[in-house]
Amino acid sequence: MLEAIAQRASVRSYKPDPVSDEEIQTILEAALHAPSANNARPWHIVVVRDEARRQQLSGVHRWASFCTQSPVVLIFCAEESCSPHWWIEDLSAAVENALIQASALGLGTCWIGIRGGGPGHALRPEEHVRKVCDIPAGIRVLALVTLGYPADSPRAKQPGPMDNVHDETW
Repeated sequence: MLEAIAQRASVRSYKPDPVSDEEIQTILEAALHAPSANNARPWHIVVVRDEARRQQLSGVHRWASFCTQSPVVLIFCAEESCSPHWWIEDLSAAVENALIQASALGLGTCWIGIRGGGPGHALRPEEHVRKVCDIPAGIRVLALVTLGYPADSPRAKQPGPMDNVHDETW
């Protein structure tokens, strides 16, 4: 497991090779095995393969431009009413599981933050994604995850310094 975690790196350049349905299914299963506060499981995941739709998603903000290159974009959403206090944590755990599973399969990913708005598009990012993929109101959009075979060999980052770990107190 530590090897899959250590190998994971953000990928922003992809080969045009398709990702198999079986690989996507394995990644989705990993995501859906994430822990969830009170077992609420508020998540919904939209799998986007359509080129025109991925092109529209790439316009959500400047850090999403490579959505057009990746053959798949996963949209991680949550039903906020199921877990109003913990949906972000629940969904973040699901995203991380998906990223690690994809890495273990030899696929590249990049987590593109959406929640919270910001400049760069006429619509707020969540509203933009909601409009592109017909996501209902009341469903929050946390992130896009690009998915595909890396065009280059991704270079994983070294772990942070152990100096940032504290025992008992700061």
